[in-house]
Amino acid sequence: MKRVLFIFSILLTIQAQAQYSNFIETSSSIKIGGGYTHDFPGLNGYTITGEVTFPFAPHFEGGIGLKKIDLSGTPRTSHVQEYTKANTLDFNLYYVPIHTEIHTVRFGLGYAFSAYKIRRSYPVFPNTASEKPTSWPVQDAKSRTSGVNIIAEYEYELPSSPLSLGLRAALYKAYDRVSFVGAYVAYRL
Repeated sequence: MKRVLFIFSILLTIQAQAQYSNFIETSSSIKIGGGYTHDFPGLNGYTITGEVTFPFAPHFEGGIGLKKIDLSGTPRTSHVQEYTKANTLDFNLYYVPIHTEIHTVRFGLGYAFSAYKIRRSYPVFPNTASEKPTSWPVQDAKSRTSGVNIIAEYEYELPSSPLSLGLRAALYKAYDRVSFVGAYVAYRL
């Protein structure tokens, strides 16, 4: 039910854009970017992002995006290379408190639907002294999840150009919560 209500609210914002297009302070844009991503157990890697944003009311924007997250590392034992690979579909809502001719600041909240593959290794401890030493069996999993994204952005609009450069910091939902810091290029429509 929560998912249906969230998607309904995104569709409602698209309708609001058509109704109140004369109040728009910003323009629609296509953003492509990437950056460093970190997961709690010590997995590090990259995320590639793509998003289409559109204004729908004064100081508010909506966005629909895709992400590819690829993390790996050996956080628990050097014998097993653990990883998280996820592809997500995001629906974001941004509040735009600052928008000048060249500077824009956004704070966003979104909901992500993620399809992931993970590899983890957890210790198995022996019960008695006669058993073998601690082992680290590999556990592979593949599934889907969903969750909330929290986003902060700064965008610099290049003068006399439809291009913008931006920085983004976020907490994303992949398999678990991951932190992201990166840059993007936006093309204003």
